Amino acid sequence: MSKFSKYVLVVDNVSSVTPTRDMEREASRYGRVRDCQVDHKERCALLEYHRADDAQYAWRKMDGTIMDGRKWKVEWATRGDFKFFGWKWTEGGPSDSPQRSPSPSYSPSHRGPTSVSKGGSWD
Repeated sequence: MSKFSKYVLVVDNVSSVTPTRDMEREASRYGRVRDCQVDHKERCALLEYHRADDAQYAWRKMDGTIMDGRKWKVEWATRGDFKFFGWKWTEGGPSDSPQRSPSPSYSPSHRGPTSVSKGGSWD
């Protein structure tokens, strides 16, 4: 089982003023978005695509996007990212598509840095 999602991206360095709908609109330029959840306090978001190839395309194109004065760092979501947002990891299961159930609470201390890098900077 892979340690990175095939459908879900984590976006770091999101502005605290960027509305979820604006992020979802930007992400939709690269494929059909199933879900978008932003944590403005931690300045990060999860973007889930319906198709793995759309997520791959978005990963390549969205990294480095500047929105509301912040340069995004886009990575593949990990189990830790799912846990942080209260999503349930089910990739590699029968449907091979992530399903999630909202958690009533989560702790930002569970959010760690992702390990996939494309050599960008954190401007």
